[in-house]
Amino acid sequence: MNKSSLLICVGLVAIAAASCSGDKKLELGGSCSLNSDCTSPLLCKLGSCRKACVTSVDCDNGGRCVIVDGVAVCQTQAEAVCGASQTCAAGFACRTVDNTCRSPCTAAGGCLLVDQTCTGSLCVNTSELAGGPGNDGSVGAGDGAAGHDVGPAGGADAGTAAGGDANRGVDALATGIDAPATGSDGSAGSNRDGGLGTGGTSGNICTPGQAPTNFGNVATSDPNSNYTSGVGLLTATEFLIFNGYVGPDATDGGVADGAAATLVNRIDVQHFDPISGKSKGSATPLLLAGGDGTGLYITGADIAPTGEIAIIYSLHATSGWGGYLAFLDKDLATKKTTQFVAWGSGNYCYGSSHVKWLNGEFVASSVATNGVRNLKLGKFGADGSNAGSTNAIPTDDPSSVVAESYLGGLNGFGQGEVAFSGGLFAVSYFSADAKQNPPYLTVVDTLGAEVGSPVSLPNSISSAYSVAVAGTSQGFVTIYEGNSSSSQDSLLATFVSNAASGDAGVPVGATYAFPGGPPPRDILALGGSSDGAGAGFAVLYPNGSVSFLYFGADGSPRGNPQTVLYQANPTGDGDEVQVTNFGGTFAVSLYSYATHSTQVVATTCQ
Repeated sequence: MNKSSLLICVGLVAIAAASCSGDKKLELGGSCSLNSDCTSPLLCKLGSCRKACVTSVDCDNGGRCVIVDGVAVCQTQAEAVCGASQTCAAGFACRTVDNTCRSPCTAAGGCLLVDQTCTGSLCVNTSELAGGPGNDGSVGAGDGAAGHDVGPAGGADAGTAAGGDANRGVDALATGIDAPATGSDGSAGSNRDGGLGTGGTSGNICTPGQAPTNFGNVATSDPNSNYTSGVGLLTATEFLIFNGYVGPDATDGGVADGAAATLVNRIDVQHFDPISGKSKGSATPLLLAGGDGTGLYITGADIAPTGEIAIIYSLHATSGWGGYLAFLDKDLATKKTTQFVAWGSGNYCYGSSHVKWLNGEFVASSVATNGVRNLKLGKFGADGSNAGSTNAIPTDDPSSVVAESYLGGLNGFGQGEVAFSGGLFAVSYFSADAKQNPPYLTVVDTLGAEVGSPVSLPNSISSAYSVAVAGTSQGFVTIYEGNSSSSQDSLLATFVSNAASGDAGVPVGATYAFPGGPPPRDILALGGSSDGAGAGFAVLYPNGSVSFLYFGADGSPRGNPQTVLYQANPTGDGDEVQVTNFGGTFAVSLYSYATHSTQVVATTCQ
């Protein structure tokens, strides 16, 4: 089903529902039994109509965001009070430190909401903890005087009396070195010792191979009904969210004499503080992408260690759809744009175009449809200069054909994702076998020559929809839908060693199952990335939540999937997830087609 068809279907359902109900809907706080009792978009939980939320910031009048029946809704301040004469609602427990009702938990990563951590077996907002994990430094008493704030993670933050942005501690992000204690006059500093960096001696710092234990604050882009897609990245100084815009040109000064508005395909950018997640301003146009103004979808982005960025996107022009790349310098100036693949007049290849920073270069990959469906892989320098390409990655098919991959297609999300380990690349895809379309992995050397034979991933299901791959220091982890010994609906992960050779083949290691997964085709999107030692993945589930998984160097999982992002709407066509790594820190992003906005959050370690 394409997006336009989806919108038509949703509209008909809404009209039918409206015509069948003449009852007055309840407002916020009204007593209810069903979601349909409440005024949209309120939800009926714990017997009253409530707002949905992602974090407690979304709740009014001091309310908190809590999970009720798997859905995040706002708990009022009054409902949170407990003590000797007042008990908590079912599913909550009383925290005696502050006499408030909290969700129980069993581990540091056991809280489903991104702004909460497990303390004393109860989920508590990180902002409510004394000092907070890596909070801003205290404002000093005089020019150049430093304040210090020690959080539970043990990181001593250095703030200043008059330190402006120069004191944000952003150097720590790239180098792990604390920012200076003094800075130029300006607003109070917001140092975060160690930041999200890869080194340093204190703070929430992840070292390669260390499983992330918590996630920071979520940054959310401005919604825009003309946004079609989006991805988020972490840089040395901020979060960046790139959204694809299709619609009237807002920069043409208006339309005179009733003439039709000029339509454009455009990429917008919005900047956010990486610690608080707060916006630094509204989204602004980054580049006009060309085409005929009727279609643009961002499908991936990544960042080099030196700050250059590559964005891959699908673009519609009069000649049909094509896959394009834009290369930006660290100041976001466009250095180069180039067409990567052509798809003709048919649907664009949804979810099967990727760009990754691998082995010191940007590696782009996508399905190409020049008569047959092959996987094309291209390599580019940080400035976009062509570093060589390999056409038709070998697959299980003699003609190197892969399964169809388009919006509403039977298979294909994540197809063509590339990983690097031990001097080898691995590419994930779905077999073109019309009967089954199982997921496969092909390993190639740096010149594109096949190493061993394609790997048929074990216990996969014939109707699998998504696949993703990421490298570790010892090999590759591929995640996909399949059957385990305890469940027919599982998320599987298979490890393949990088010790492959042309003679010995590809050593396939253990397969791990995460039972209780959704039914076939209901894991709607996957994405993978590496910190150099282990592999991290983002998984989008039908309820709109995004979970993160981490695997060690040997491909073994370091814990179960952990929810890190959440949207109030169920997942639908057009939703996208991505995970990247910068300086040892993973960033996970989610574009919601229902809200036409993008979220991004980053990992922290304790």
